[in-house]
Amino acid sequence: MDLPCLAWQDHVGQKWTGLEPATRKCFKSLLELEDVFESAISCTTQDDVKCLRSISAGRHHDMRKDAVEAAACRERGNASFKRRKYMEAALHYSQGVCLSPKSSDQLPLCYANRSAALFHLQRYQDALDDVSEAERNGYPAGLAHKLEKRRAECLARLSPSDPRNDPEERLDMSTKATVGFSPEKGRHVEASETIEAGEVILSERPYSSVVIPGDDAFGSERLRCHACLNPTWRPVPCGGCSYERYCGARCRDRAWEEHHRRECPLGAELSAVGVLAQLALRVALKAGVENIQSRSDGAAHLDAVYAGIYRLLHHLDRHSASMRFLCAVTVATLCFELRQITAADSEAFDWRRLGGAAFRHLLQLRCNAQAVVTLDDQGFLDSNVVSCQERRIATALFPMLSLINHSCRPNTSLTFGDNDVVTIRATQTVHPGHEILHCYGPHAGRMGIAERQRLLQEQYFFLCNCEACGEEQLRQGRHDQASGLLCATCQDSPMLSSSEGGWCCRLCGRTFGRHELTDHLRTVERDLDVAVELLESDKAYEAVARLERIGHGAGVMLAPTHALRGRAEDIMARTHASHGDWSRAAVHLERSGAAVAASFGEESVEMARQLAKLAQLHFNAGCKASALGVIPEARRLLSLHCGALCPEVQELQAMEECLRN
Repeated sequence: MDLPCLAWQDHVGQKWTGLEPATRKCFKSLLELEDVFESAISCTTQDDVKCLRSISAGRHHDMRKDAVEAAACRERGNASFKRRKYMEAALHYSQGVCLSPKSSDQLPLCYANRSAALFHLQRYQDALDDVSEAERNGYPAGLAHKLEKRRAECLARLSPSDPRNDPEERLDMSTKATVGFSPEKGRHVEASETIEAGEVILSERPYSSVVIPGDDAFGSERLRCHACLNPTWRPVPCGGCSYERYCGARCRDRAWEEHHRRECPLGAELSAVGVLAQLALRVALKAGVENIQSRSDGAAHLDAVYAGIYRLLHHLDRHSASMRFLCAVTVATLCFELRQITAADSEAFDWRRLGGAAFRHLLQLRCNAQAVVTLDDQGFLDSNVVSCQERRIATALFPMLSLINHSCRPNTSLTFGDNDVVTIRATQTVHPGHEILHCYGPHAGRMGIAERQRLLQEQYFFLCNCEACGEEQLRQGRHDQASGLLCATCQDSPMLSSSEGGWCCRLCGRTFGRHELTDHLRTVERDLDVAVELLESDKAYEAVARLERIGHGAGVMLAPTHALRGRAEDIMARTHASHGDWSRAAVHLERSGAAVAASFGEESVEMARQLAKLAQLHFNAGCKASALGVIPEARRLLSLHCGALCPEVQELQAMEECLRN
């Protein structure tokens, strides 16, 4: 759960412990959302508003317009431009655009300079748009000839492009799937007809989303539209703050009407109270008081999508009393601020009813928020060696996706595309009456049953009894759980079987203490972390030397299918690839595939990406037959999980055509 910053948690925590015992006891006994929120309002004062403003003071500086900071960004952009780092220059100029007040002379200069950077990046339409913005915002007449020349150069190079996507509301659900209900599962999604592997079950845009703040100067919040989450080369800023930015005027104007006109003055405070609180308020603002009142009064709903959101389980009784208090006081404090900001607003604003809905949504989001992720995968082509990993760019609420239950080994795959659309595909045949399931995070391939069930119980309030958990419990009950370790003396092919207090080798009978093996595996993990640090510090030979020693010790060896052996082979592949030794890199990556298949399955998306990387290595090495032997299976698996039109499949197809021609 994306909790508020520690300073605000501490403030509310002290407020909770400082309550009169009778008041605290009364609060704990409240079982209705409305009663809990009203109790929190009665405890919230102007001092809480002042405290939140004080905590947020430093964040205000990051969100206000500032001509001096804009000028500094433009100078940094100029320095990058001179070094021909045009992408870096464009990012600095974009920050200058967002920081510039409307009347500042920095605004047209930043637009003009960004148009030059975008021109060198061959983003000719974007460069043209920036030329127009520079002129519209008062670019100096004496320099106008530069813009005219750039406009002519862009027009000369511009080719007809596809129309830009219109991120309208979207929900496409397969006619072969239906929403069911049972007392045990609640609302859930199941197959009404046979759904074949690879078929799309659901495509949906979120009702609302919030971009995750980045840890560096150019994090996701500066590179993506805050409305549709699409990457943008030329963000269009909010007129009131320097933080919110969009891919175009359409997204900006819609966000303003839906929620941002209320949010904009509260940007710093919303940053302090956390992503989920901001998303909860955003959902309520988008719904509007009329929709909220319709739902709470039991009247006919105006918005069917919001009606579904309103019915999501909030698990009020499962949250601790202190967590309920933190959530309720946080929302109440934000509503106090909204009431003060909108006091002079001619439009009636029922902040109390809106706050009650936002509190409901904040509790719901703990179990129903969905991380929107993108794949950071630069492969083996860059000089810098980078791991392939998913990166969270936003947190969103998808109403229909929220109805799909969890499995630690799901029968679907989830991908994100343009305009923040999530697509769910079947990864195996789902027969009529069988439930459609996806993974909430704890996957059987990534962690053991004890850790999975602990995480699911803590965050989602249920004890998982999916097929994967049942099989794992059965294996543990028979005491024949495979450890993925081999006896170093006889290199026994079967895994070590359990014995009293530890493990033993099936061939020679040598026993190993459980704690001894646990300590050994922790040492292996530390060695792997050190090897990665050495590799990323351009100390490849030292990394190789350490990797070659990994896995031997305590009288055991890592089996080829052990996850740590797979990670070691993957790092070795990256090491050789960083020096252009594609053939040796391919050998090690092929070995690491055994561990990937053992953990996630031969048909998994992880295996698909493993094969795609292997095909790229064979291609780089000029091994035509090896590449052509891998590409078809990589394409099949990626199409199964991500669709035939995904960029990875298109790249593999282009690679195959190149080799065959």
